[in-house]
Amino acid sequence: MSEDIRGKEMDWDDEVAVNKYTLLPEGDYDFVVESFERGRYEGGDKVPPCKRALLKIRVDAPEGTTVMTESLFLYKGMEWKLAEFFLSLGAEEVNGHVKMNWQMVPQATGRARIEVTSDRKDPEKKYNHVKNYLPKPKKTFKAGDF
Repeated sequence: MSEDIRGKEMDWDDEVAVNKYTLLPEGDYDFVVESFERGRYEGGDKVPPCKRALLKIRVDAPEGTTVMTESLFLYKGMEWKLAEFFLSLGAEEVNGHVKMNWQMVPQATGRARIEVTSDRKDPEKKYNHVKNYLPKPKKTFKAGDF
């Protein structure tokens, strides 16, 4: 299992890094799943209690690097998002179904459509968020090409 996604405890005398959030313009970007943590969501107005995958998604772009925290909720109403995610990592669709192979997730690469969203409490704050995961193109082989 990966390191706790919240990070490790710091000592009183540690040095801290100065991190500035890079807000990327909306668009399609390649990403790397830095880590994921299995957890449970206790439920809310829109989502019932269910298992949750908490992901750290890193996008390296000419404007800078952004790391987003994304949640995947494991319940029937979100099957489409789970399928999008695994297809973006290169999982195969068989008879209209995709096997969720969580072992392949850490350090996996994919492509996603990134949008800019406003903070619910402070609309002046803007963040990047995955709107959709895009399917990984199938590799094609042509005789004689390497």
